[in-house]
Amino acid sequence: METPLSADLVEAAAHELTRARRLIEQISGLGDATPHDVRSAHAIADLHAEQLGWNVVGWKIGCTSAEAMQILNSPGPFAGRVFDGTVYQSSIVHHDAMINPGLESEFAFILGRDLPSRGAPYSVDEVRSATIAIAPAIELVSPRFDDFTGVGYLSLIADSGANAGVVFGEPVPIERCPELRDVTVELDIDGTTVKHGAGDAILGDPWRALEWLANHLSARQIGLRAGEFVMSGTCTGIDPLPPGSVATGRFSGLGVVSIERTRPAVV
Repeated sequence: METPLSADLVEAAAHELTRARRLIEQISGLGDATPHDVRSAHAIADLHAEQLGWNVVGWKIGCTSAEAMQILNSPGPFAGRVFDGTVYQSSIVHHDAMINPGLESEFAFILGRDLPSRGAPYSVDEVRSATIAIAPAIELVSPRFDDFTGVGYLSLIADSGANAGVVFGEPVPIERCPELRDVTVELDIDGTTVKHGAGDAILGDPWRALEWLANHLSARQIGLRAGEFVMSGTCTGIDPLPPGSVATGRFSGLGVVSIERTRPAVV
């Protein structure tokens, strides 16, 4: 069993991540403050969010597919906060708002009532009943680390799941939503389809990802609140979005979401 980091090292790691996020920089790693246990990774992520002082408007779930778990050598899903100021409707993201963003086609669950921390686990039926709408969405992944796959999943947990932002399409009221595990997804970049996927890539059914998050946070004495959203994890893997490119996610029976990244200004 790994020894948890000391409070001083947790603070040092959180400070490095906060500095990197504020300055839109990347670091090679956390050195002696690298977490080697989940408890330390969560402690860093919590303090990082506290240091930033930014409102939390939603959550992302990472490693909800077998492919992602294998790439990051993660034993299962993990969670991260999404901060105010990083949420876009289908629109334009400035080229220098983040470093080398990757795109993940996902479902965004929009909550209509609270799912507070409690002793008993939540069921799929309970998290479904708390959801009022679902939007086709793209997560923008841009970790504070220059070696995304090499730092280890625990460092990514500390980095709030490497989230840099999310892009929403038009939300669909829950009563009009298709069965998510059957939704097919195409990701186009500059008019060319680069990925195909389906909802069942997400833990077999995206609703199970929301169930997992509600129970994961509840065990940490954190509740989900009405008005927040939850990103499900990717249906299509991760793909780069170069400056000047336009990406479009097409979700059968649910809708479309698009994002454009601007080019650097020519001097």
